[in-house]
Amino acid sequence: MKILISLAALACGGWLLYLGYERQQSLAGKADSSLSRLGQKIDGGDHTPTHVKYFIAGAVLVAGGTIGLGVVRK
Repeated sequence: MKILISLAALACGGWLLYLGYERQQSLAGKADSSLSRLGQKIDGGDHTPTHVKYFIAGAVLVAGGTIGLGVVRK
């Protein structure tokens, strides 16, 4: 069961990384990045684009999946 969950986390993490990359390269992703930079200059707050959230979530799932499979030792 542990291996199945780890494989699912690895697959979902890879898929989120792929979606983040596709979003970054798309017109919507470029507009999101531009508007977040503009918002940071206006109010100084944190405005994280959507594709960066996908990258972070994907990296966490890939790391958890590799640790669960025993590829990386704790």
